[in-house]
Amino acid sequence: MKSFRSRMMHFIRRWHAKIGVLAAIFFLFLSISGVALNHTDALHLAKTPVQTSWLMRWYGLKPEIPTQGYVFKDEYFAASNERWVLNGYELHDLGLPISKPEIIGAVAWNDMFVIASTEHLFLYTKEGQQVDHLFAASLPAPIIRRLGLVNLNAMPELVLNTAVGDFASEDGLSWQKLSATDDLVWAQKQALPESLSADLTRTFSPSLPLERIVLDLHSGRFFGSLGPLVMDIAALLLIVLSCSGVWIYIRSSRKRPKH
Repeated sequence: MKSFRSRMMHFIRRWHAKIGVLAAIFFLFLSISGVALNHTDALHLAKTPVQTSWLMRWYGLKPEIPTQGYVFKDEYFAASNERWVLNGYELHDLGLPISKPEIIGAVAWNDMFVIASTEHLFLYTKEGQQVDHLFAASLPAPIIRRLGLVNLNAMPELVLNTAVGDFASEDGLSWQKLSATDDLVWAQKQALPESLSADLTRTFSPSLPLERIVLDLHSGRFFGSLGPLVMDIAALLLIVLSCSGVWIYIRSSRKRPKH
């Protein structure tokens, strides 16, 4: 029969190996995620969006899919509080806070699209590239009420409705007071067609940068209130692994024959 010390040695060796495997997996992940975070620019982690539905639910993010927007023949513009989408392209670099201003109108004008809030005009290409951003100082009045189009001299011109009257422009830079005209058409929000449902779901589903997810996993914040507990368990495993390793080394060294 084996002695108590032999059984104890066998028990510690066996659990040392099991704990070592668990700790190796955990610390291997910490090492890989740490290296990735140190090279986040080279790996484009901050620019890689993740839209996995269960992961977004884990973070408490819910899709905010608009049902109304502006439709221009085969093209469209739709907006939520956090995202503007033009023809399936998310509009970036607006020079505005994350929470976007309320849209009062959007029109297709020549080869561009014009979007208006109460104090801004944004000009974009069909591919969602920003052409210009006009602030209140560049507009005929500080507050815009409506955005529209009018055909003057067979050319469509932008029209802004303000507290001091209507103003028209053929280039978006110079504005002239507009008298009453029957050709004036104001931008109207309308129900978005069902054919856009899949595209809207894709573009308006919540997302997070891959950098945020890797950082949360690395720090333990991914697990919410359990995060500190996960890190405490990992630290405890490392302590047990270190102590058992030292004990095994001492016991083994005593059994070595002396020369």
